Amino acid sequence: MPAERATDVEYDVPDDETPAARCPYCDRPFRTEEYATLHVGTSHAEECTESERNAFEELRDDETYDLFTFHLKAAVSVFFVYFLFTFLYALVWSG
Repeated sequence: MPAERATDVEYDVPDDETPAARCPYCDRPFRTEEYATLHVGTSHAEECTESERNAFEELRDDETYDLFTFHLKAAVSVFFVYFLFTFLYALVWSG
């Protein structure tokens, strides 16, 4: 028995590409295994297996850490640029 479709949305995959992974529940194609894992954990949370749920949670934790690291780098960069311009402004007006 084929998997039941979760949505009525059709996904066109170009002829020269093959999806790296497909959802085992709705057969949706994905470019990477990670995208498929995130999809299964969010769209099919009630029906996914324990190993799929663990893989989703691990991947979600990794993405949360990566997002935190990006925000930290962005904040440090903004503060650095702010203090650089403040220093340059003070240097120009003191001379």
